[in-house]
Amino acid sequence: MEFTTAQQFEGFLSTSEIFTENAIFDYPLYRTTGFTAGKNLPAVPAPTATVLGKRMEHFFACYVAHFTSEDVVLQNQQIIQEKETLGEIDFLLKETTSEEIFHVELIFKFYIYDPDTGFSEKDHLIGPNKRDSLNRKLERLQKRQFPLLFKEATKNMLQAYEIDLQQVVQKMCFKASVFLPKKLKPSALKEINPDCIAGFWIRASEFTFEDYGKNAFFSPKKKFWPVLPEHNHTWYSFEDIERQISPLLTDKFSPLLWMKTPNGSYQRLFVVWW
Repeated sequence: MEFTTAQQFEGFLSTSEIFTENAIFDYPLYRTTGFTAGKNLPAVPAPTATVLGKRMEHFFACYVAHFTSEDVVLQNQQIIQEKETLGEIDFLLKETTSEEIFHVELIFKFYIYDPDTGFSEKDHLIGPNKRDSLNRKLERLQKRQFPLLFKEATKNMLQAYEIDLQQVVQKMCFKASVFLPKKLKPSALKEINPDCIAGFWIRASEFTFEDYGKNAFFSPKKKFWPVLPEHNHTWYSFEDIERQISPLLTDKFSPLLWMKTPNGSYQRLFVVWW
């Protein structure tokens, strides 16, 4: 099942920023605003990358072009010093009126909220396969990605664009979809933007016919995870989807499922292998 570029762009725009306040590090948040759900979107080119993160970078650039007064000066600029790649600058944006320059790091994540992992709310947010975490990403941003702007090789590169490094404002655009344990209420979250909550998660042993047999399901490819479930037109029975996801669970991959209930409502859930 493939989904249109417009549906994918809508999924990117509909995903909320994980924080509501500028309380992380010293970097202000970059918010995507101006989008109204259900309204016609501008036509944008289809992404060519297959990796989810790169596809979201494509849609971020489309957002900047159509919803802001900013121009993309640089995108995915590798910083190389003496043949060694130090890292990559996600975006440099220029505000066309004020001529302000912004260095924006874009993050687009899917997190499981696991109360048994760590001690703080941010500790509890991990990747569906336990290979990622919010804290690990924040640490990388603070120690590697934002400081990259001040490397000598970056300064030399910026000079070619006549950009004064001291005038660059660094921002973080951190979009995320958070999946809670089925019985945890969203009001339990204090640090995370409640608008990020996208669904719930269960363990494979909890995915039973008794509890879910009356629903219809679809398991999208990862590159389509941000798409809203109501755009899907292909649905499978519980027995069919159980057969489809069984190899993934065996290989320690947690599938995302879209679920359509008998009353026609849609839900998103992860079935985790661990």
